[in-house]
This record gives sequence, structure tokens and C-alpha cells, in this order.
Amino acid sequence: MSEFRVEVIRVGLIEKHPNADTLGVTRVHDYPVITKIGEFAYDALAVYVPVDAVVPADDPRWGFLDGHRRIKAKRLRGVFSMGLLVPAPAGSEVGDDLAEVLRITKYEPPIELSTGGEAERDPGFIPVYTDIESLRRWPGILRPGEDVVVTEKIHGANARFAFYGGRLWCGSRTQIKADIAASMWWQAACRYDLASLLIHASGHVFYGEIYGQVQDLRYDVPRSEGARLAFFDVLNIATRRYYDYDEASSMIARLGLPVAPILARGGWDPGLCSLAEGASCLASNVREGIVVRPVVERFDERIGRVILKLHGEGFLTRKGG
Repeated sequence: MSEFRVEVIRVGLIEKHPNADTLGVTRVHDYPVITKIGEFAYDALAVYVPVDAVVPADDPRWGFLDGHRRIKAKRLRGVFSMGLLVPAPAGSEVGDDLAEVLRITKYEPPIELSTGGEAERDPGFIPVYTDIESLRRWPGILRPGEDVVVTEKIHGANARFAFYGGRLWCGSRTQIKADIAASMWWQAACRYDLASLLIHASGHVFYGEIYGQVQDLRYDVPRSEGARLAFFDVLNIATRRYYDYDEASSMIARLGLPVAPILARGGWDPGLCSLAEGASCLASNVREGIVVRPVVERFDERIGRVILKLHGEGFLTRKGG
């Protein structure tokens, strides 16, 4: 399932902004949102436009944004805000997703390293990686005291690799990549000698993140090197089952491949959310955030596979928001 929605909600309690007489702070799905005092009444219908939504340039209702079409997380007078509220159109009901009606799309960051631009036919046995839902949006999914592992979320490009049917397959999140020299996925496969390594784990998909000269966080990777890899999950092609964390990380380690940094392990406590802040374990730049998953795989009827992410405030406001 995808978490991107432009949803009609009922406005909750609005508290006064501590540093601004004309502003208030409310919460939508546990996201803090700053709005003008008097603009919305308690229990009124509003549209929640989330962070990384992109509004259409030709719609006058967004004129107050002064041409800034992408919605970003910001600190306003010292208080963090994620997204914005606008009045709900007539006839709207709570839960309606108005992304299509309002022509709002999700921002997709550009990949700066050459991606090659060519894909090959998807063979159908290398599934796209799990859509990871927001911990803010689903705070009650993790059970108090549940054995979890918290890993660093890396800001790069999703990658998947499998040795199957006598050859290596490489893919981004949405495409299977053709074996061409300009493809950063195949460059990474060659750099880490994945064809030679993954033959010993044939029939499995290894999921990871390519990072470095990829997006705006460079992780101290020199331009001459390009990018690095960190793996975080393994799927059995025959059973379509993701392995429990210990089994997956052991498989990755046995092959001598890098694993996404572990920040904590133990009973779930919301206090672990503080680990989303600070410096990356991989470099001097800010940490993007965290990924939290039960040590033993499980599913929840609301989101499917239980694995959740939380972006750090420092990451979301790294460009001066």
C-alpha cells in the first residue's frame, strides 16, 4: 500500500503557537501542522496536504504559496510543522483522497548519478520492495515491548539484486535495469562483485540502498567513487517470504556485504523515535531517519507487512526549512 494521500480530515484541537499570537498548532495523524488562528474550527472538515506533495502551478487556490509548489516540513517561529491544511471542497467526506481531484502529486527527488535510462523486461519474480509506512501515521502498529530492530534510513536510491536462472538481475524500485555501463545499479553490482557472491544465494532477492553521489546527501563518498551499497532485507523467490531480521542480516553478512547500520534493538518504546535525529553512522551528514521493524516478521491488517519509517526533523529541514 502507498502512504501518499491528500486526505479529508476533521480538525482536532488547535493549541496556540508558543511564539506567535496569530498561529496555532494541531495534529493530523500525529503530524504537527501549523495553521492560522481562526482559519479552522474544531471538528471542521479540512484537506491535509502532506510533506512532499506538489501542487499544480495553474490552480489559484495555491497562490498563497508564492510559487513554491512543493510542500516541505518547516520550523515556524521555532515549532516544527509537517504539511498544511486547506478548506475541504463542498461535498467532501472524511477519508476522501483528493490527490487526483486537486491534481496533487508526490515529489520524487532526482537521481543525480547517471541511471543509464534503460530498462529491460521485468521477469516477474523480483518483487518491488515493501511500501514502508510512516511511524507518525501509524503510531499504534508496534506493540509496547515488542522486540524490534531500529536501523538507519539511508538517503539514496532503492536497489534490488538477485541471481536467478543462471544470471544476475539488477533493479531500481520500479524497473529492472538493463546491463549497460551507465547504469548505477550495474555499476554497484560490479563494484561489489554481486554476480560472484549472489550465485551462492541463488533464488533470493537482496534489497538495499545505493548512496553517495546519488542525492543531496553525499555521505562523504568522493565523486570518483560514485556510490556505495548498504543492504537491509532478503526475500525468498520461491515462497515470496521476507526473512526475519536475524536470518536476513546473517545471509548478507556471510556474503561479506554491508548492512544498514543498527541503531538499537530491544523492546519497542516510543522514546526510540529520538534516534531519527543526529548524524549518520555512515558519514558526517545528517541522518535521514530510522526504519523500525519487528525482529520476527509479522503482518497487520491495516498496513500489511509491519515495517515503519520516521524521518528526522533535522533531515526534513536540512535546506533551511
